[in-house]
Amino acid sequence: MIFLRTFLLILLIIPISMSTPTATTYNSGDNFLQTENEFLISTLYDSARLKDEGLSFDAFKKGMIAYLNLINRKQIKNTRVLSILDFNQPSTAKRFYIIDIATGKLLLKTYVSHGVNSGLLYAERFSNTVNSRQSSAGVYKTSETYQGKYGLSLKLDGLETNINHNARKRAVVLHPAKYVSEDFIANNGYAGRSFGCPAVSYKDHKAVINHIKGGSAFYIHSSVERFHHKAFAVLPENSFELLAKYTNISPQKEALETKLY
Repeated sequence: MIFLRTFLLILLIIPISMSTPTATTYNSGDNFLQTENEFLISTLYDSARLKDEGLSFDAFKKGMIAYLNLINRKQIKNTRVLSILDFNQPSTAKRFYIIDIATGKLLLKTYVSHGVNSGLLYAERFSNTVNSRQSSAGVYKTSETYQGKYGLSLKLDGLETNINHNARKRAVVLHPAKYVSEDFIANNGYAGRSFGCPAVSYKDHKAVINHIKGGSAFYIHSSVERFHHKAFAVLPENSFELLAKYTNISPQKEALETKLY
């Protein structure tokens, strides 16, 4: 009888463990840490309900990898927020996401333009070349605000060589524009396009800039343009500690130490 009960219990456990992998699936040190880090990122994604808001996990994960590496390299001062512009989505979607990493909440979602030579409804072509009038994908950090011809605007520093490092030379900045609005989209079937700048609506531009100014992580995502630099392509070795410090997701450190031995 005891043998039969044990056998039945094993039959119940095996399918569950095979079909529902979690952060605790692996027991070796390196594998467990890697999986735990990805599990924590997934937990943060779920906490902010980003799937319901239309942001893919792939875009969020790549944004978080960039965010953690920027912190690790001391390249950003405003560590509270992460901006992700998901250019896999059409310009008719609110594809600009500002996420409060500290609380695990979505602060704002709004429309954003892409470059006129990148495509009509979708951004399909990218360039780092001056006068290309195309968007540049990849990792940026926000910089200083200024009053330009469109009003309050925000300068951006491209951090990936040959992908977006010419952002300053190209005058790629975040600014408001009349052609980024629900009325324009309703009348034309797409948002207006810029000369490469991520332009937002006059309705939201001040809120956007106030959230992300002061040196925060800013990531433009596209499956067309992939990372070329390892510095932003893989999680840093101390991701576990960084996630524990900067997010509201509390890693189970005691459980981790138990499973490593």
